[in-house]
Amino acid sequence: MTTSVRRFFRPAVELGTGDGTIKNLDGDGLRFSWRVRRDNTPKADEGQISIWNLSPSLRGSIYESWAALSGASGYLVTFSLGWDGNPELVISGDVWDLIPDRRTPTDVETIFSLGDGNQALRDSTLTKNFADIKISALLDWILKLPADSSDAGGGGLGLIFPKESRDLVDQAVAETSLQTLSVPPGSSTRDSVDLIMETIGLEWRVSNGEFIALRGGIVNRPGEILRPGTGLISFERRSDSGVSLTGLANPRIVPGLQIQVQDDAGEPFAEPLYRVESVDFRGDSDGQSLMQVEGRRSI
Repeated sequence: MTTSVRRFFRPAVELGTGDGTIKNLDGDGLRFSWRVRRDNTPKADEGQISIWNLSPSLRGSIYESWAALSGASGYLVTFSLGWDGNPELVISGDVWDLIPDRRTPTDVETIFSLGDGNQALRDSTLTKNFADIKISALLDWILKLPADSSDAGGGGLGLIFPKESRDLVDQAVAETSLQTLSVPPGSSTRDSVDLIMETIGLEWRVSNGEFIALRGGIVNRPGEILRPGTGLISFERRSDSGVSLTGLANPRIVPGLQIQVQDDAGEPFAEPLYRVESVDFRGDSDGQSLMQVEGRRSI
């Protein structure tokens, strides 16, 4: 799928918190700067967002909420990027560190350090007995059960199971001879998901509270074509036949996505397809909003 660039004037930025939404959609609002990294591994996505000169009352409210929630349910924020007033979600995660007022001679900087940490991936233990359950239904149960094991039938991951992942899982289940599995109570939730996905020949990771199923490291969604007319700035072939490229920030470029790198005449650069391994977003609402993409040759 090709996303055309009609006009890129100013980055559109939005941070959603439990204490309200802070945004700068046209360059005239509060100054933001950011760096966010997403990659195609089980490692948590991470980001650091800075906002300058928030009002003292809002800084205080945010810090009080974070201090109260960070040790319990977590202080969840969302960060979105885009152009021409239309931001799209880049990362949703818990704020693990918050500096409310780093002062310079002229400004006050508020710094949010966040990650899609998913404590449930490490800590959950299933409390329900699953005996000879169809694999698709078993995975659905485990993913969507509440992570808090004190809830009835809990110990799951508390994740969203999007259609693209569900469709890939259903396809993989249909291709395997084993149709049911059993998981006893007390089993590690993460180990149970690993077992299911290994059984049906898929991989998985978590991003923005969603369960992402992959086959051969590739997500089940249409790819993107990147060329100068869609915001591609520079690109070079790596010694391992992969690609490194820089472009205008596009939140739809996610790890595991297949991309085509072309010139504006539609001619492919080196390999016909690359699999996105990592995306780094960096920018400033007063300047540029860029992404650095590393891709591996896709077979």
